[in-house]
Amino acid sequence: MYVQGRPDTPRGGVLVPLHDGRWLATLIGNGEHAPPTGDAEFLEYTRTLRSPALYDALRGAEPLSAPTGFRSTANERRHFERLDRWPHGFVVLGDAACRFNPVYGHGMTVAALAAGALAAAIRGLTPREAAAAARRIQTRTAAVADTAWQIATSEDMRYPGTEGPPADRATKVLQHYMARVIAGANTDPALSRPFFRVLSLSEPPETLLGPATVVRVLSKWRLPSSPPMTAAYPAHHGGPPARG
Repeated sequence: MYVQGRPDTPRGGVLVPLHDGRWLATLIGNGEHAPPTGDAEFLEYTRTLRSPALYDALRGAEPLSAPTGFRSTANERRHFERLDRWPHGFVVLGDAACRFNPVYGHGMTVAALAAGALAAAIRGLTPREAAAAARRIQTRTAAVADTAWQIATSEDMRYPGTEGPPADRATKVLQHYMARVIAGANTDPALSRPFFRVLSLSEPPETLLGPATVVRVLSKWRLPSSPPMTAAYPAHHGGPPARG
């Protein structure tokens, strides 16, 4: 379950299955909307989200641990590949090169993609040859973060409290289009599937720009991209699950 926040109400939540009937519940908020870490306050926070679905899913659940707060949510990228002088055999991967707001879940995926790029780059090279090619390898491993970086920063720039360069015209167009994608994905599985695949980096962003997808998004232009807050379930959600 994914309840997304928006600039005027920067509160959201995520619920994902783990194993043995356990679930991981995550609350999202920035600035004065930072989620609390007390058990009762944690559950109460879910009642302030755009949809009551997460509250209904958690109110009868048994907490297995106390909530833990994480406040280091900046997107940060260090372009080591641009260094004028390059240390011999030096390659940087993972969060040391590029780290993301954890709400997107991109950190481990990008680190794995970088490891794959590293493996491909050194395949067939001797240790000495690999060390000599470190700068070229750094360029290849850094490039795998481009898609995730664009997704995370363009979305975070919607929020007034975000520190960073202002969004350019292309980013603003992308933001407007993605607002329409998300509005459509709330009601149409044919849009929610590719949206989550792109969000999880399973597919490239171009997936959402294919002709069939664009037509489907534009066909739902009447849907509000910022629907009003409500304590009730939208009609297409069918209401809360029955409890025995």
